Amino acid sequence: MKGLIFTSFLHLVEKEYGLDMVDELIAESAPVSGGIYTTVGNYDHRELIAMIAVLSQKINLSVGHLTKTFGVYLFAELIAAYPQWIADLDSSFALLAKVDGFIHGEVKKLYPDASPPSFKCTLHTDTRMEVIYQSPRCMGDVAEGLILGCAAFYKEKIIVQRESFGDRGASSERFLLKLITPPNVAIAAH
Repeated sequence: MKGLIFTSFLHLVEKEYGLDMVDELIAESAPVSGGIYTTVGNYDHRELIAMIAVLSQKINLSVGHLTKTFGVYLFAELIAAYPQWIADLDSSFALLAKVDGFIHGEVKKLYPDASPPSFKCTLHTDTRMEVIYQSPRCMGDVAEGLILGCAAFYKEKIIVQRESFGDRGASSERFLLKLITPPNVAIAAH
């Protein structure tokens, strides 16, 4: 997994809980890398999972909740780092449809050794989309957070229904998305 994911997670922890918490997470999870990450390096995804598990125990929030929250944060970080990837996109469905073919292609150009997950989208209607996530790293909660972060970026409300399939190990997830607030539609105040 690219180091950008790790550095983003540690920035989030520092922002929310302070530098001492970052140090505690690294010390208690004892990553093989020593907790020293560069954005372009490659690291074992289990180091991230271990740090999330330690944080979960320390702040008494579920691993799933923390991982989804990280996904939302990561979306904002990725968009800030690579705004050119979304320059002509005007909705979450438009962006999600470009993840596998375009965005992951751009990732592979920048980082030839990257192995992004599969993120296949099928638009069923203007307000319904199916996303199939597949990755041996089993980071479905991060994928869900990324979807929610995307919706928040476009100021859309999306209901996400999620189910695991295949090996039941969370390496394959189906997300059924229902857009409640279509793009560019103002909600009237009451």
